[in-house]
Amino acid sequence: MKCTVSRIGCAAACMALCLALGCSCSVLPPASGKPAAAAPSVPTDKNGNLLYDSSRLDDGRLRMLYGYDSSGNSCTVLCGGKVLYQSLRSENVSLLQDTVTGETDYWFRTWADPDARCGRRSGLFDKSGSEVMAFDGEQSATLQNGLLVLHENTGINEAAPTGACQVIDLATGKSLPVPEGAYNCIVCGDYLVFNCYARPAGLAEDEWDDNINLNSWVIVQTRDGTQTLRADSTYAYRISYSPDELDGWVELDTYTASGAPTTQTLYNPSTGESFADLQKVCGSGTACFKTSDGRYELRDLTTVDRTLIGTFDDQPSSYFPGYVVTWRTSGDFGYDLNDLVTGEVTPLYASSVMGDTIALYYEDGRLKVFSTATGDLITDTAVEPVDNQQSAMMNNEGDGYVWLELRDNDRYETTATRVYGPEGLVSDLTHLQSKYYALNYLTTTPEGRPLYYGTTEAPSRSGSLCDVLDETGNVALGLGDLGSCYSYYGNSLNQLPDHVFVARRGFYYGWMDTDGKWLYCRSIFSSINADDEMGY
Repeated sequence: MKCTVSRIGCAAACMALCLALGCSCSVLPPASGKPAAAAPSVPTDKNGNLLYDSSRLDDGRLRMLYGYDSSGNSCTVLCGGKVLYQSLRSENVSLLQDTVTGETDYWFRTWADPDARCGRRSGLFDKSGSEVMAFDGEQSATLQNGLLVLHENTGINEAAPTGACQVIDLATGKSLPVPEGAYNCIVCGDYLVFNCYARPAGLAEDEWDDNINLNSWVIVQTRDGTQTLRADSTYAYRISYSPDELDGWVELDTYTASGAPTTQTLYNPSTGESFADLQKVCGSGTACFKTSDGRYELRDLTTVDRTLIGTFDDQPSSYFPGYVVTWRTSGDFGYDLNDLVTGEVTPLYASSVMGDTIALYYEDGRLKVFSTATGDLITDTAVEPVDNQQSAMMNNEGDGYVWLELRDNDRYETTATRVYGPEGLVSDLTHLQSKYYALNYLTTTPEGRPLYYGTTEAPSRSGSLCDVLDETGNVALGLGDLGSCYSYYGNSLNQLPDHVFVARRGFYYGWMDTDGKWLYCRSIFSSINADDEMGY
């Protein structure tokens, strides 16, 4: 996840300088290990007492609190409860999660430096906040299986991928061989898959390349630079941007002279296997492919023989042990649940995957939540059949909870808002629809009970106020009125402790627990930095 902040561009000057000097993305001399910056001041009350208690954050994880508003203000990087860095608005800061291992041990920053190429510099920082490596120019970075992949855009043609790519083994600090024309890289086990591009000869620098795909190619090579595959007029896609069973596979899209893709192939660089007509991945290491007769087959790519799970008339959407959800692409649309044991096909109104659970709303009114890992049934209850309303909006909130809104499209209104869980109906919030213009799921209490938040117009000033509500719809004790609140960081990157959410109260913004206590907060005015010449 990335915090993108505003800055004055220098693409044209940067391009000219890079071309004149023949610059590349070379690593600078070994970094000093110095901190990114001095730690920012911490908020205290009028008696000098710290406004927050960060002890619950002391788990050694890297996290980032994004800016208070959406105009691109500064971010705060923390390791556990320790503040490492607070960025300026002119910087880009991101956490680097290894897309294969799932570990987040580094963060990346780019900043203005008049002595660097194009006036920008980039750096890799560790959990102590110390600089590990520094680079000339503004780089974008990903971390894949212990390899740091960098790309510096030179701005030659905004419509085409340009700029040098670099791959660094963090275990040794050495750069790996990169083919000519490479601008990004996908790591698949011990193999590197590079997307490459070359501007056609004779194309003026101020002209856009209308045939980018035809002037692109893919190179697959080992870490020592041995090439194992070249595919012209092809682009490679990563299958997943988080740890997944298909990390060893890559999608290759090949294009015709018209610029349209002709084939989407799932390719394994380690084994050389390929499966044509890829449609989508469906979870738990499965993928769906279209057959020559227009049907769909689902395969388990984690097995040695790439087991064929089944063939279907409609496209598989999700897989979990014992079942496949398919999407009806014709007729009345909607979903079907296919029982792989009995062969029974049951019509569904909606399907929603969240984390390791899948929620299914049956057309006859049943509502079930299954574990996508084991196929175990978590929630099994009944709601109104689909025929009783014109439409419904269902959100799987995880842990067996489902947010369901029933709607009457003739009157353009929501007729019911309810939450269901393992014990059935948990909350009926319909009576609050007239009080709050927005109702949403927030988190759970330490006792495992759901909390919601309702947003209403502030009575005496512009803006809005939020109430945190318990499962009965009453305002939760101790929390009071908040300027804003919402759940955040639900995935492994940036994950907060349980029963914590993002909130703004008064002039402070940060992470709050369900007792209304700050785990970390900062002033909303701390976004007014020295390099801004902005304020409010």
